[in-house]
Amino acid sequence: DGGVGRVQPEQPVEGRDRVEQQRGPGRRQHDRRGQVGLERVAGEHHFHLYVVGSLTPLHARGFEVTQAQWDLEREVEDFRRCDVGVYPLWNDDWSRGKCGFKAIQFMACGVPVVESAVGVNREIIQDGVNGFLAATEEEWVEKLGWLLSDPSLREKLGRAGRETIVERYSLAVHAPTLAAVLRSAIEAV
Repeated sequence: DGGVGRVQPEQPVEGRDRVEQQRGPGRRQHDRRGQVGLERVAGEHHFHLYVVGSLTPLHARGFEVTQAQWDLEREVEDFRRCDVGVYPLWNDDWSRGKCGFKAIQFMACGVPVVESAVGVNREIIQDGVNGFLAATEEEWVEKLGWLLSDPSLREKLGRAGRETIVERYSLAVHAPTLAAVLRSAIEAV
């Protein structure tokens, strides 16, 4: 399957879908506007937000939050546990420079995503085909709501996202190019 590990999201626990947000140490404080969007979604859908990478306390109304420190040994397990992956970002130079990797990670694991319509995310994600892009709070609320209310849509987008990663970003696709570059570099010496 091209060197990309396949994992399955777990089934909802106690009637709650698991939404995961990955955040790195370079991320800004949680954006209150994004939290308001999640609180709006929680008014209609039961979910548990699992935040990885930021231990800044997050207090929310209408949904449970678990926060965990990022850990390389647990990284794939964290991705495999979720039903929906979200990655809200500011539209700034920092975010545009780092945005695509989380989309690739979630999608490689077959997890449907809602990600900010920022930078390379717009090239990786075909909105409504292999994931969702969101630029406004209304889009976040609408698209996350669709995924939380429709397990077959989660399955469809998760499968399409995985196919995108295998076809465009997997080791099988890029290894021959890397090997050719390395051979060329060695021969030039």
